[in-house]
Amino acid sequence: MRIVQILPSLNDGGVERGVVDSNRLYVRAGHESVVISAGGKRVAQIEADGGRHVTLDMRSKNPLTAPWRAWALRRALREIRPDIVHFRSRVPGWLTLWANRALGLPTVSTMHGLNHPGLYSSVMVRADRVICVSTAGRAFVREHYPWVPEDRLAVIPRGVDLETFDPARLDAAWQADFRKRWGLEGKFVALVVGRVSRLKGVDVLIRAVAELKESWPELVALVVGGPQKHQEDYLDELKALARDLGVTDRVVFTGSQSHIPEIDALADVLCSCNVSKPESFGRTVAEALAMETPVVAAAHGGVLDIVRDGQDGFLVPPGDAHALAQALRRVRESAFGPLRPHIADTFTAEKMVQTTLDLYQSLLSR
Repeated sequence: MRIVQILPSLNDGGVERGVVDSNRLYVRAGHESVVISAGGKRVAQIEADGGRHVTLDMRSKNPLTAPWRAWALRRALREIRPDIVHFRSRVPGWLTLWANRALGLPTVSTMHGLNHPGLYSSVMVRADRVICVSTAGRAFVREHYPWVPEDRLAVIPRGVDLETFDPARLDAAWQADFRKRWGLEGKFVALVVGRVSRLKGVDVLIRAVAELKESWPELVALVVGGPQKHQEDYLDELKALARDLGVTDRVVFTGSQSHIPEIDALADVLCSCNVSKPESFGRTVAEALAMETPVVAAAHGGVLDIVRDGQDGFLVPPGDAHALAQALRRVRESAFGPLRPHIADTFTAEKMVQTTLDLYQSLLSR
């Protein structure tokens, strides 16, 4: 098959990493993989893994330029002649549907987020097949878009690249340098990974650390990730909150990092603190478990498919800093069995890609 994946850009983020993983495994399985985006630092990896990248503006939300961009996409798709077009975000979705009117190519979408329902977001359920990344995602579609036929939906969890997230392949020297650079020696590290945005609930973790600052001086919150675009002020708000609560020295902001497996492995616990909007899946949660790091997560959304309360860590009410603080204490006092086998059995990139390829074949055969 010749497969086209379309997304806004190829920089940081779970969607981008999923596209990179899929591209590599599509090529490995003997398929031709093309990725269309506005570009970014992961383009080189797409091409190194045997895929092809086409640079088009799939990111701008400017409606005045949308007709021209849809026309450019239609021209590109005519040249590529794909068997399947797979879009993974709303702007690329609308551009794909407009471009495809005259082409009639089979389309697949993946709902990576539980976005506010409405006309703009509805594009994600207008493809010929709609992939939901969790049972929570599927329930969201059934609730908000009841007109979508049942046989158009498929639940395909996102997968972890176990070759990359492998405790046996860590760079110990890099880990040691990272610990020293950020003052983490002798600390109990509560980690948050991902772009810093209001949705991630980092403030809940900061409040939990503040609650425990007198009784547990070794506890440190480690926030790994740069600010979400247009939310740079939120990072300043978090730093101000830490200062106001007297825990500036116990909240470490590192910005974006490339050695996520090493960081997962050196952490004592990973925290997923989303409040108002749950994770549609929880990729960072699965990756941490693959590195044998337990998890404390807000009990809603896609993480409920991943975290077994009391076995992989603990689930807490969303937004409850006190409950999070108590769960962190329980992690310190608990001994967890092997965590990686659960991920290896259920949430691998290989399983995700093979199930997706099966869906493509089913669509083409019909």
